[in-house]
Amino acid sequence: MEQARDTHDRVRGRTGHPWRKRLFAALMALGTGGCSETTAPGQQVSGQEASPLSEACDAQPPFEPNFEPELQWAWTGSQQAPEFNQVMMTPVVIDVSGDGVPDIVFSTFKNGSGDAIWKEGVLRAISGDDGRDLWANTDPAHRIKAASSITAGDIDNDGLVEICGIPSDGRGIICYENDGTFKFRTAPDAFDYNEWGGPSLADLDGDGKVEILDGNRVYSHTGTLKWVGADGMGGAENTGPVSFAADIDGDGKQEVINGRSIYRHNGSAYCPSAPIPHGFAAVGNFDEDAKAEIVVSGHGQVSLLDDTCQVLWTSPVPGGGHGGSPNIGDFDNDGVPEIGLPGTNAYSVLDSDGKLLWKSPTQELSSGKTGSTAFDFEDDGKLEIIYADEVRLRIYDGATGQVRFETNHSSSTTHENPVIADVDNDFAAELVVATNDTAYPGYHGIRVYHDKKEGWAHTRRIWNQHAYSITNITDDGRIPAQPTRHWLQSFLNAFRSNVAGYLGDSPLLLPELSTFAVTAQCAENGALLLSTTVANMGAGTVPTGLKVAFYRGNPASGGTRLGVAVLSEALPSGASREATLPLNPSPGGTFEIFAVADDDGMGAGRDTECDETNNSASATIDLSCQETPANLPPVALCQDVTVSANATCQGTASIDNGSHDPDNQPAPFSVSEAPKGPFGLGSHSVTLTATDGEASAQCVGTVTVVDTTKPEVSCPAATTLESCSPQGTAVTFAAATAQDNCGEAPVTCSHASGATFPVGTTPVSCSAQDGSGNTASCGFNVTVTGDTAKPSVSCPASKTVETCAPAGAAVTFEPPSSTDNCGAAPVSCSHASGSKFPVGTTPVSCSAKDGSGNTASCGFDVKVTGDTTPPAISCPLSVEAKVGLGQIGVAVNFATSATDTCGPAPVTCSHAPGLLFLLGLTPVTCTATDASGNQASCNFGVRVRLDLSLP
Repeated sequence: MEQARDTHDRVRGRTGHPWRKRLFAALMALGTGGCSETTAPGQQVSGQEASPLSEACDAQPPFEPNFEPELQWAWTGSQQAPEFNQVMMTPVVIDVSGDGVPDIVFSTFKNGSGDAIWKEGVLRAISGDDGRDLWANTDPAHRIKAASSITAGDIDNDGLVEICGIPSDGRGIICYENDGTFKFRTAPDAFDYNEWGGPSLADLDGDGKVEILDGNRVYSHTGTLKWVGADGMGGAENTGPVSFAADIDGDGKQEVINGRSIYRHNGSAYCPSAPIPHGFAAVGNFDEDAKAEIVVSGHGQVSLLDDTCQVLWTSPVPGGGHGGSPNIGDFDNDGVPEIGLPGTNAYSVLDSDGKLLWKSPTQELSSGKTGSTAFDFEDDGKLEIIYADEVRLRIYDGATGQVRFETNHSSSTTHENPVIADVDNDFAAELVVATNDTAYPGYHGIRVYHDKKEGWAHTRRIWNQHAYSITNITDDGRIPAQPTRHWLQSFLNAFRSNVAGYLGDSPLLLPELSTFAVTAQCAENGALLLSTTVANMGAGTVPTGLKVAFYRGNPASGGTRLGVAVLSEALPSGASREATLPLNPSPGGTFEIFAVADDDGMGAGRDTECDETNNSASATIDLSCQETPANLPPVALCQDVTVSANATCQGTASIDNGSHDPDNQPAPFSVSEAPKGPFGLGSHSVTLTATDGEASAQCVGTVTVVDTTKPEVSCPAATTLESCSPQGTAVTFAAATAQDNCGEAPVTCSHASGATFPVGTTPVSCSAQDGSGNTASCGFNVTVTGDTAKPSVSCPASKTVETCAPAGAAVTFEPPSSTDNCGAAPVSCSHASGSKFPVGTTPVSCSAKDGSGNTASCGFDVKVTGDTTPPAISCPLSVEAKVGLGQIGVAVNFATSATDTCGPAPVTCSHAPGLLFLLGLTPVTCTATDASGNQASCNFGVRVRLDLSLP
């Protein structure tokens, strides 16, 4: 029984997955590990599953610390969309294939220049154990923005993980299934653009339904927009946000942290946004209370906020530039976390009070926004920091900044950071680095580093997003409803880092190997095939490469090793595989043959198990076989083939012309061709190899790819214009375009845009010809019409005049005006200005006529009225006269006058001048009347006074 090792007192029993037939709770003491075995020795196993299973047990695997980093493997491209081989984002590590081995998911773009090259990306998945391709979504309709980050997890609770990222146009979210097929895309919305940032996953309100976070936006697991925060998309300057969730205040509901802005689970403000710029964020515990503090970096500064959004301190980025995403960890092992921060010219570590602990020169001129991670490689309590700038990958001592490892690297850089995870299921950490050679010569693709002796500490087999924290996802890809507040445990008080010795929500579940039914059979070539069935009766998966040793006699008593078989597939819990060892020639004789699982032939094993004592089985075997007849080699027959190029200007074909195996032995006959294609235009030599498992034969044929596909040519729509000239007019139109599967196809037209077209309809024909002489054509009409537009004519307003003459009057008026699109349009009227108009209303009509005979008209009235103006009359103001004593009155004279526009206006008065006016005041009224009967009056008084001085 193996002793379970747990450096942090975190050994716990686990019940495993629901698909297992039977799995008991772990019966083990805290910190010691172990399990009890219930499988009967020698029990037969059939198919792909063994039953019953043993009770689950867990433990920390053996660990011998060492630090000799070296490249383990590199992915540099694929036959699927081979031109998409550049990586400039943070990869995720998660099992998408379901084989128990972690996979690496990332987006790729084409090499080239300019920012546009990383907008259109192909999402890919490769296996973590050797980098082999798993899938790639090459559909142009489902491109992803290649420089943005992605997130992965089970968003719909179907037991399979999904991957979500930013679409190629930067608007909203696009999600994929675990096999890379398209799942959904959100509807674009206003102000939702994200350039280099990316989404995160969380169950904000703990209801078991996952939300997708993108800056200040939260979507449901089906892509419905749930709410938009009030403080904008935020994130790094001009390149977008990476928001995430954390339960800052411990109320069971997670907050959304988007740089300086913090929102509650329902989108309301958690606290007023801090008076600092937007940027990247991270959470950790920097004081004694249980609530998290928030680090925000960007726009050349880094700040620490408390849980109420109050700024505790702000410092400039020591390395200059914008400042990348912060990395939190206790780098100097003083019990308080520090902040790791990339800049333009240096990587820096700031103490919890914002003071500089150390900095080291780097080169990050392109973005100044990259990220980093940290890990305790040797599990000695001393963290290392891992950072890749434009040209170097470095591992620093976290406390001092001393460079422990440095190697060449290349990247134009966006927001990416290295990732630490156990990517090949070997219980030792690996380092995953994204590379591209768009700006600097070097590497492109994914590079995975490990320790030369696999001496790096074991850690989780998952890293699911840029804003990764140690408890935001379970080991099987589920998003927890109420994740552990990691900052409350000192060894988990980190952000953007995995932790040495911490295996997530479940410690290491151990396998338990048993062997059954050792058998032998003879092959057709006379070889002896020794076989045994190996079953995994435990809860943990056995990785690919399990060794099974065969011995003649008991190895514990000095038996002779016959050889070692290696399983090419992983062995999940409850499954079984057959291990076969060929012996040629067969040794002969009858012996007891032992088969021992997890044995390298020298008595040493690789895998830690619940019980190491039941790994062997034995049987008495006859080791003799008769030889088979001599093999007839296969026959390879080739032919030359000509095929038409497809839509991508490539062709595929087989040159096989009836290759065969005359005796159909010893192994299944197979034919392979190299290169496989597809092939470009021209002739290509292909070698065919036929094999029967023992012998082979070759021949050579030629695959010729010819272009027979016509270009696709598109003409503009028909156009119609008017012309003032009878000779026609110049007409411009959009250029005809052409697309071809094999490159350019220049277009020529019978008439050039801008040429003069005559009046009438002129057909225009356009044709395109590709490099292989294939042509296609299209056409459209240009119609030129004469002038059909009426002129515009404007008349003066109606006019009214008076006349004294009963026959009317001469009337003048403003002449009407006209305009026309093709020149002058003279105006003529029914009555000329200055002509005589009779008393009454006379309509006047005017018409304009252009050179093409188009007419337009308008009208107005001239009204002549008779005399209606009264005359003007003038009377004296008053008249006085005197009489002597004895007189009763006196004759008084006075004068009046009147004028009129149309002649005399006689005046008559109520008392005529010269009449006798009596003593006192006599009122007088005078009236003037003209020839038309118009009257005007005036009034005055005549006063006669007594004057005693008169006789």
